[in-house]
Amino acid sequence: RRKSIVFSYHPPASGATTPRCVRPYGLFFIHAHWYLAGFDEDRDAMRNFRLSRMSSLKVNSAQPHTPDFEIPHDFRLQLHAQSRAAWDLGDGQPVTAEVQFTFSSGAARAAASGGDAVDGREDAKRFTVRRVDTFARWLLSLGGAAVPLSPPELVTACQTLARETLKVYDRA
Repeated sequence: RRKSIVFSYHPPASGATTPRCVRPYGLFFIHAHWYLAGFDEDRDAMRNFRLSRMSSLKVNSAQPHTPDFEIPHDFRLQLHAQSRAAWDLGDGQPVTAEVQFTFSSGAARAAASGGDAVDGREDAKRFTVRRVDTFARWLLSLGGAAVPLSPPELVTACQTLARETLKVYDRA
């Protein structure tokens, strides 16, 4: 119906719930989650919002049966929602991450196939990352078969997550 919506959003990185005013363009399903693709009016940019992090949604009730906006003629939900990694869905500044792979498992081989070659290193791949925290969790899920080389904030994030995980099991 092209009506603007407002909702509270709880992004994983900041932990703080923020109000959002969005022009919804469409819904898509990726990596076992539903997302809303829309234009965030306060941030003046396209954003993706995971539905499970949204609450208190309200549709603009002014001028019923009249659209609030037009979806840009060049917007294509299918292209916008092409399968992307979770660490690429955020709106943070992209960083280049380099990761060393042991290729000791099929999962490590599959993970490495998503990266770009690093000159002079057959065991390393390069990734563009918008959400370092999410990328660090993914690397740790590979059980030591992927070691972050750079940037330093990724290396630190992986080390911190590994220590926090070990503390959980130490208490048990």
